[in-house]
Amino acid sequence: MSAAIAATARPTSPTKRTWEGGARPRPQRGAREAPLPQRQLRVVRGIAPGRSAIPFMLLIAAILIGALAITMVLNAKMAATAYELQKASTELDVVQDHVETVRGQVNDAAAPDALAKRAAELGMVPAAAPGVVDLRNGTVTGGSAAGAPGAGGAPSAGGAAGAGTSGQ
Repeated sequence: MSAAIAATARPTSPTKRTWEGGARPRPQRGAREAPLPQRQLRVVRGIAPGRSAIPFMLLIAAILIGALAITMVLNAKMAATAYELQKASTELDVVQDHVETVRGQVNDAAAPDALAKRAAELGMVPAAAPGVVDLRNGTVTGGSAAGAPGAGGAPSAGGAAGAGTSGQ
């Protein structure tokens, strides 16, 4: 920095710094100081007392207790639902076993030999060969009547007339 700039950068009179950071002229020796204007005093609030932490802690405790209670209720509901599900599953297994038993009985009853036996118990006879009806003259040609000796099966021991009420 040059001497000319340094000389202009310095104040011509000595100054004194104040707490406000501003500069005021320093009084010269021997000169009487002029009374400084009195500063206005103001009330400065002290440190505000801190709020109590008790309400906040109570809120946090209430939230934690509520969460714990909800967790316990949900756990109890899930356990009850699990028991109901297990009971329903057991009932379903029993019903499925029953359905399988009934299906087996239906399949046994639907077998051809079982159907023929049951039909004979009811007095039914096997069908004969089909015949043809001539509508012009009202005659039947071909075939044989059910229960006739050539029909492929003999009527039951009780005959065709009295077998309709047997067993019922």
